Amino acid sequence: MTETLELLKCPHCDAPIKYVLGEILFTCQYCGYTFSTVKEGEYEEIAPGKHFMLINNYSKREMEGVVRDWMRKGLWRAGDLAEKSELTEVELSFVPIWLVNVSAETTFHGKKKLESVETRTRRNGRTETTRRVRWEDKSGQLSDVMEWKVLASRGMHLPLDEVELSVEKKIPFDIENVSPGAKLINGDVHEDLARQQAESGIKNHHRSRVSGEVDQILSIQTEVQSGDAQLMTVPIWDIRYRYKNKSYSVIAEGSGGRVVHGDAPMGKYDIALIAGIIIVIIVAIIMGILLWPK
Repeated sequence: MTETLELLKCPHCDAPIKYVLGEILFTCQYCGYTFSTVKEGEYEEIAPGKHFMLINNYSKREMEGVVRDWMRKGLWRAGDLAEKSELTEVELSFVPIWLVNVSAETTFHGKKKLESVETRTRRNGRTETTRRVRWEDKSGQLSDVMEWKVLASRGMHLPLDEVELSVEKKIPFDIENVSPGAKLINGDVHEDLARQQAESGIKNHHRSRVSGEVDQILSIQTEVQSGDAQLMTVPIWDIRYRYKNKSYSVIAEGSGGRVVHGDAPMGKYDIALIAGIIIVIIVAIIMGILLWPK
């Protein structure tokens, strides 16, 4: 279903801004004024000292070259992918991402599973293998201070975990530095919600780390604090291509020219190799079961 576009006027220059219902974070493409809606008719400016950007350093032709190189170098990709693919769409958008300074202190207590294998030879010459398991108490602490990334537009399919932002290259946002023809993406995540997501994210991150330390978590307590939040407008290229009548997509970051995520078909020899590896693993498992001492 096609979303209905609405119109509002920029509070700074009165220019029209197109948006979809639910969006609350806007940057005027004419004057660069950035603001969020509080309620109908009321707006809150995103102060210039809180809004930064990364510059796009790649033209459309240069980005096509980046994608072709990615196609050639990838493991498990069709050998003729770069030569036989047709790039059907190469579009640049400037995407809003919140960077929230967040800290977490976690204390935990749990049990670590320790396994050992003892092998002995009986008088009749047969070997006997015994597996022993014991549980060891383990306590610890974790501490982190991070710049947590929160995508300000929840409708976008952008794997933030794979996006490396060159924060040291950020500059104050200036509409003059937005590449001509690029699309400015509106947002639907305000600063308070970004803080909540950052706090929840680092808390889950610590729990995941604790799960790697112990096999059973008996107690865990995490204290989280969020500090400054900045809005980063980041150049993201969305590339679509066709290979043997199938469509695929690639996402690349326009500041450093790095492919963030991409779909690619496997070559026929790669498929055969993987099938062979799977067969070898299955055979090894079966032989291990058959030869395991009774």
